Amino acid sequence: MAFFVAALLCSIPALAAPPTAPTFQELMDPAVFPHPQRGLEVESVEDIPGEIRIRTTGADIHFDLASGIITFHQRIGHERPLAEIRLGTPLAGGHISHREPGFARLSFEHPNITIRVNGDSLFMVHAHEALAVPVASRIDTAWHASFENNHLIADEWGAFGLYTSMQECNDQFAPYAPVAATYPLTPDAVLWVGVCPPKPYDWDRSFRDNVVWHWSNTLGYPDDATLARWKQAGNIVLLQSEVMLWKDWNLDFVPRLGADEFARVRETLHSQGMRFIVYTSPYYFLRGTALEPKAFNSFEGFTNWPPGTPTGENMGLFLDAIRRVMTEHKPDGLYFDGQYIENPAALYALARSAREVVGESGLLEWHSTWALGPHGCYLPQADAYVDFILRGEGEDKHYEDTDYLRFFVSGYNINNCIGVLCNNGAAKPTQALVERVLGVNARFHTIAGWLDNPEVMVVLGEHYAARLNPAYQQKMETVINERQGGVAAKAAVMREELARLNAPPERETPVFSFMFSTLPAAEAKISPLNSTPFAIIEDTLEITARASTHAYYSFPCSRPLNSLTVKLRQGSDGGMSWGPGALLHWPDGSVLRIGSRSDGALQYDILGKQYLGKELAPNTWLWLRARWGARFGIIEYSLDGEHYTRAWDFEHKGRFTPAPSELLVGKVPFHGMPEDFSEPGPEGSCRIAFVEIHGSE
Repeated sequence: MAFFVAALLCSIPALAAPPTAPTFQELMDPAVFPHPQRGLEVESVEDIPGEIRIRTTGADIHFDLASGIITFHQRIGHERPLAEIRLGTPLAGGHISHREPGFARLSFEHPNITIRVNGDSLFMVHAHEALAVPVASRIDTAWHASFENNHLIADEWGAFGLYTSMQECNDQFAPYAPVAATYPLTPDAVLWVGVCPPKPYDWDRSFRDNVVWHWSNTLGYPDDATLARWKQAGNIVLLQSEVMLWKDWNLDFVPRLGADEFARVRETLHSQGMRFIVYTSPYYFLRGTALEPKAFNSFEGFTNWPPGTPTGENMGLFLDAIRRVMTEHKPDGLYFDGQYIENPAALYALARSAREVVGESGLLEWHSTWALGPHGCYLPQADAYVDFILRGEGEDKHYEDTDYLRFFVSGYNINNCIGVLCNNGAAKPTQALVERVLGVNARFHTIAGWLDNPEVMVVLGEHYAARLNPAYQQKMETVINERQGGVAAKAAVMREELARLNAPPERETPVFSFMFSTLPAAEAKISPLNSTPFAIIEDTLEITARASTHAYYSFPCSRPLNSLTVKLRQGSDGGMSWGPGALLHWPDGSVLRIGSRSDGALQYDILGKQYLGKELAPNTWLWLRARWGARFGIIEYSLDGEHYTRAWDFEHKGRFTPAPSELLVGKVPFHGMPEDFSEPGPEGSCRIAFVEIHGSE
């Protein structure tokens, strides 16, 4: 068995060589996570003529053997079908090898597949031959998020997730279509379907538990009087202060002031009837990786936060370290600052392994602003083993976005953790923010410094904590049901608008079109590092500049638009988020940018989020086009200017409806500001042939 399994399941010291990152294939093994955790069980497996039925805590999964259709039903909250796999061929030669409380496992000869179903309602299919797997949605989509070929589709009552070992494949993802995705599985590929929510929401605990959150860059061990004072604000204490709490916090977790001082804090908090959790981080744990030299251990001379480990290759070493923390220093649980954001298999393995370490009754909190990729996707079956999920750090601009708070921060009816808004910046609790947070069934932590702010504490006491009671639960369910009543109509509008956008556009006279046969009489914004970046070569604009610097033209805009097209070639330019492209700025700060990068990927920057698309050779001329309607838009690319391929769908929620203020063309930074990166990089050249915009009525 792979070392990964031994590292996860045994409490033996780590070997000198760290394990490799967990894989989807390894998690199929019956020896991995064989027992149920947190009460999430396989309740029954029925093998009856023509069908197989598997019931878990959160799902009923039905196999119709003759048709090859596998249907996934939600059990928690609302019993209903969520999704179907339609194999298009009968399931024959079936054999059930495991019917355990922790999982069921079965295999079929035709098609040649192995299936595992875990008690947390995670369905895993391992293909041993090439197999196309269409996944049909049985719900109207209210919200969705993606990372690579991994997707989460939700409405107000529930959700289903799709995750695959195939990082690169055309899954034809269409969240509003009857078939949401079709996975062309190659031999040995794995696909997961997660039925959500995997566990019930713990309303009583969400009313009872409040976390007092302490962070400092000077003090990791507060005095007894300070610790005792916190009892007035909560019953759980989070001691973050990563650098001040631990020696070599990127490499191990040894109390900075010694075991006795750590014990003093523990005993004081316990004597006050409070539990406490302490900072650790799988993401920033660098031992055993090539990033070890980036570790730092003091804020003296501090310049840059270290990079993280997004894939989990050193997970065995991290698990050994936190196991020592729990065994030797005995906190009541752990706080994880970031997880494995690029590897769903490692994310799932981390959650289950961490739960083993802290125990069934231990506390586990994940700070997960980047959960799975940077765009709001996450894995509810991993979250199922976590008590609190903290999201939204530095994302103050999204706090007025109900969908962001509802589906990503709260996670109610999706992961059913206690979702907490990470408003540790300027956005302190106000009555307005409390209304938004409670309106989606999210929660706050109490930051220790707020205890000295009477205005904030009045808001938290009178407008927040006083409302957390059974009457709030009933009101919240009413609000959720009312919003669910509007999902079908909203989804119909989405489908109609996306159908129009996915059709070839009508030929219209552009509002503005500029061929770069001459330099434009427009405002040029040029980095001081680029003395003379612009030239006309073969009727195109050639930009010669340092890689991560700006050099672009600004054209004014004065009317509403619905389309932006640019023809460009990356060439030798080394820019990534400073590569060649075109950007529209709106008066409210909204940004839409399309461009290319030196790694060959296409890049789209939409409302503050960055998306990467297909990789093309840097010397390829390509056309990039964005088109949008009242709420939605699509990004397309072409190699000939005639035949376009859809690359991305997006929702702008009306923010692209007014007239933009300006159009930027050239080496435009991702945020549209005349700024350079701290490391400008080498000089290179790119070309832009033309830019064109079309107007809306």
